Amino acid sequence: MGFVIEAGDAAEPLPCRLVLGFREALSAAEDPAVAMPARLVIVEPDAMTDDWLARWSEDDVQVRRTVTICRTHDGTKVTAVVTLASYGRGTATSLAVESVTLPQRRRIVRSGVHPKSFLDAVLSRVRQGQQGSAGVASFEPSDPSPSA
Repeated sequence: MGFVIEAGDAAEPLPCRLVLGFREALSAAEDPAVAMPARLVIVEPDAMTDDWLARWSEDDVQVRRTVTICRTHDGTKVTAVVTLASYGRGTATSLAVESVTLPQRRRIVRSGVHPKSFLDAVLSRVRQGQQGSAGVASFEPSDPSPSA
């Protein structure tokens, strides 16, 4: 398997052979001027990944997930806020992308739309930094709440 997906509600990394759109998401996360992909496609998920996708497809409370996708051969990662766009037997599993970032940079370099909770956290950190605390606003984005 060439990729793993890390998600807060998964006990361990979720393998799959390929994630189409990964390179484009990585480029958009590195440079906010680059258009991000509208979708990421999970190709050949293993049984554990497919079980997780099946649970997500039935979840009517939290339709968005923050996932980190890791390319296993070099460890390159990109974090994305996504919605399950298509899933099922005979259907390519597609994730609609709302935003992307680089988790290893731990600073704000994003592209796309963002949950209000994320923007509030960013503004809070910036305000704290302006009040005398020297530092750069940085943090790991969390899963958007169902009401965000």
